[in-house]
Amino acid sequence: MKKSLSIGVLLMLAALGNSVSMAAPVATVNGTAIESTDLDQAVSQVISGSNGQLKDTPALREEVRQRLINRQLIIQAATKAGLDKTAEFQKQLDETRAEMLQQAFFAQAASTAPVSNEAQQNAYQQYTKRFNGVKEVNVRQIIVASEADANKILADLKKGAKFETLASTKSIHQPSRERGGELGWGNLAAMEPALAEALQAIPKGKVSAKPLRSGLGWHVFKVEDIRDARPQPFDAVKPQIVRELQEKTISDAIGELRKKANIQ
Repeated sequence: MKKSLSIGVLLMLAALGNSVSMAAPVATVNGTAIESTDLDQAVSQVISGSNGQLKDTPALREEVRQRLINRQLIIQAATKAGLDKTAEFQKQLDETRAEMLQQAFFAQAASTAPVSNEAQQNAYQQYTKRFNGVKEVNVRQIIVASEADANKILADLKKGAKFETLASTKSIHQPSRERGGELGWGNLAAMEPALAEALQAIPKGKVSAKPLRSGLGWHVFKVEDIRDARPQPFDAVKPQIVRELQEKTISDAIGELRKKANIQ
């Protein structure tokens, strides 16, 4: 019996020892422990913020561990110096707390009224209606610094110059210049009215009758193609729909608070 009891006690102690080892802090700074869970969370945040550039490696973990040690040293030094007692610090602390409470309220409001599939489908139907009778245009552009330069471009085009060549050599707008002036497809209903009006007046395969001025300069356009506007598939816009419906739920919750509040 004593032999069996000893073995049982040893097994329990071994298990306890393993548990303590697994829970051991990754560092202790002047008596304050930095737990392994803190390191795991910090490493995860660094990796997620690296856009896939970093992997979970021993070298990265050591670098992050040193950062946590430095942070704890700074926190201790700042606390010892009484920086957490200053009026400015307390003000920032109150603002941070208020922001966190606001975000917690938003999360609670959204969770208490989940966005139903029916609501998503209804919102998508409203979204698709915005495309009825609307056109999209596939456009190229040339931007120059002055109206005189734009009129010179139009004159060269009438003489047979290729739009893509002029865009690549004359345009001051580098992003489109590198693509021969190509902008791709654009929804006329989603554009600034002046731009939409200018493009709508250009037949397929033709160029601007006159230049259009904007904050970037003077534009000469060519409409490569025209088609009926196409709504994106439901799955592509679903995240945006859900976000907008959640925002409406939150807005309604705030409205209810205002109704019940004594605001002077």
